[in-house]
Amino acid sequence: MKLTSHPTATEFLAVVEGPLMHNEARNNLILGIAGRVRDGRRYGDDPPLFLTLAAAGKLVVAAIRTPPYLLIVHCEDGRVEALDLAIDHLMTVDPHLPGVNGEADVAGAFARRWTSRVPVRADLERAMRIYVLYRVARPVGVPGRMRPAREEDIDLLADWMEGFQREAVPGDPPSDPRRVVRRFLDTGTLVLWDDGGPVSMAGSSRGSEHGAAVSAVYTPPERRRNGYASACVAGLSQLMLDRGNAFCTLYTDLANATSNKIYQRIGYRPVCDAASYRFVPTGSEVGEG
Repeated sequence: MKLTSHPTATEFLAVVEGPLMHNEARNNLILGIAGRVRDGRRYGDDPPLFLTLAAAGKLVVAAIRTPPYLLIVHCEDGRVEALDLAIDHLMTVDPHLPGVNGEADVAGAFARRWTSRVPVRADLERAMRIYVLYRVARPVGVPGRMRPAREEDIDLLADWMEGFQREAVPGDPPSDPRRVVRRFLDTGTLVLWDDGGPVSMAGSSRGSEHGAAVSAVYTPPERRRNGYASACVAGLSQLMLDRGNAFCTLYTDLANATSNKIYQRIGYRPVCDAASYRFVPTGSEVGEG
């Protein structure tokens, strides 16, 4: 088995894009993040890591990390033993790996192998489900309309983005919510559902060749249970399809039964389950600088 550390996202994508595009919706995260880096997006001060393992010329493992975020790992079905070779390499180049994200069985297998060799425990951070939509079923009877986010909305949206980060991704490294909103406005799509004023938001700033990822879905607590999020996500999804995308994807938290139901009502269908694990130092690593 051949392990390759790729110096650029372009070289990484040249190896992985063909195999991963066979299940583009399933692999939307690793394809989308690599595509963003290729196009100039920076995630932190440290350089990104791109890694592949191949056997007989066929991709077995693909991994990407954009510090300070978790490793994203893909592994072909039934080949989780190959993760050991990736871990051998990562223990040298990234020994303080903060965690792993991927399809549930792959992320779990990686976490078990990592914690058997490094004095950390793996805490399940989020159990997720990936959904895909090809046709929108618009909700009816929801008052209001969708509109683009505008400059004058930035203060409100920064508060909402902070709320989204606190509820949806509390383990991620802190980020400036105003800067996140600005990035959506500059390089992505951010929309509001307006019912006598803004009541919900949804965005799309990452995609793959044929798909757009929906994220940053947030309705303030006092506005929930009115159908606003369903209408906003449905409207944004239709907008992304109208712009030429073949499908939309999104991640849900399996602990939130409500969101999983409402997305299915507007046309999203399950693709697979995913999980993220956070590595927490134990024993000899505790207190080390």
